[in-house]
Amino acid sequence: MEKHGIRRRQFLKGVAAVGGILAARPLASIASSPLGGLGTTTGASRSSKLAASENVFLVHSDLHNHSLISGDAFGDPDRALADIRAAGIDVACMTEHAIMGKGHGELTCPGHNKGGCDMVEGINDTDWGDMGRIADAAYDPGGFVSFRAFEYSTPTVGHLNVWFTEKFTDPLHMRALITPRAISQVDQVFPQSQPVVDLFEQAPDIATIKPFYNWLASPPEKALFGGGNDGIAGFNHPGDFGDFEGWTFDPRAAKLVTMFEAFNTNGYRYPDFFFYKAEEGMANPFNACLNAGWRVGFTGVSDEHSGVYGRPGMSRGGLWVSALTRNAVRDALFARRAFASLEPGLRLDATANGAPMGSSFAHGSGPIVVELDIDRGPEWVGKTLWVEVVRPGKTDPVLAASVPIVVPAPDQPSVGFTVIADRGEGDWLFLRIIDPDRPMHPHAKAPFEAHGGAVAYASPWFLDPV
Repeated sequence: MEKHGIRRRQFLKGVAAVGGILAARPLASIASSPLGGLGTTTGASRSSKLAASENVFLVHSDLHNHSLISGDAFGDPDRALADIRAAGIDVACMTEHAIMGKGHGELTCPGHNKGGCDMVEGINDTDWGDMGRIADAAYDPGGFVSFRAFEYSTPTVGHLNVWFTEKFTDPLHMRALITPRAISQVDQVFPQSQPVVDLFEQAPDIATIKPFYNWLASPPEKALFGGGNDGIAGFNHPGDFGDFEGWTFDPRAAKLVTMFEAFNTNGYRYPDFFFYKAEEGMANPFNACLNAGWRVGFTGVSDEHSGVYGRPGMSRGGLWVSALTRNAVRDALFARRAFASLEPGLRLDATANGAPMGSSFAHGSGPIVVELDIDRGPEWVGKTLWVEVVRPGKTDPVLAASVPIVVPAPDQPSVGFTVIADRGEGDWLFLRIIDPDRPMHPHAKAPFEAHGGAVAYASPWFLDPV
């Protein structure tokens, strides 16, 4: 992962400029507009060919971004969301780092970037208020959806995004950072000019994820630090900065942790996390997360730190929504009606036995009929792709089927095929879409090393008992 430099910055001066930049559009207009990015369109429709998606349409998202507020990133927070929208993204948020600044950061690290201390402390309560005002100013129902969020950033347990909550918390308050003595002496032990990643790597590992899950499952009016059960969370760059304490499962938090970053293009040499650290023998994070009991959908994010938003080649998410509003986006995230993509302007939808991706259906054993709708405009009509059907394994997942498909024209039916699955061998399956024109991941392992590189992930289906 790249280490990002620090630059002195001015305090936020307001959000009026953002409101002036964003032009309003009629509420329903985007549903009939073609997909695209960076001011261009691919020509692909936002409407699915599948009956299960008759009442929804596709929007593209980037749910993980940083600005100067995070301390380890560039980018004017007052302009970031406008830049993201101009790049053709429909749903976005800034997810500034929460580390240890809540409740005291205004005193211990007043303002922003005072000697770089906010790089270590993360956001404070003033930042949280500024972030809310910026997101509200950028919100344009029917045209662009933005909302406040934060990245719960620990040294060794892992990072999670938390969206839509009234309040925020951080690892210091959830016992997931370092010892109190080390915190009090951080200036003496670690120079503030040292990158925060190095600071985290040297911190004693006493972290636990369990208090955070308790916070997430608690109501906002809870005493002391409040709670976050008014929000939704997702696992970030899975495997980096920790594996969430061995993917410890919490049934209350699991109702709200609904997303998983399949692609992340922030400084990672290879954005596909299916093979993250496979060369080091690390267990496949998709397999480990889903086998632990988490029912998550997939998204792609830029995790932008450079200050240049909406760059070509960055990963994106797709959401199937009933309207371009905060409530509808929240509903789509909660339902896991999502996919991850490395291709701007891609439309992807899928059902298994008639159930939309991200949902569950009763199944014991036998055939599962998969219907796949995929389009990226005229350039992809007739293009050959491969669809890998992924099923649970012990350490690494199992390839249940590898199916070649031809991308149909808009007036042609969706693609269909059948796969055999036994719930006794695991209660989930998902699709990897492979593009032969993309290079294979250099750390790909058999049997996933053929045909090319992944271009998209469809959210899993979950098999309930019959």
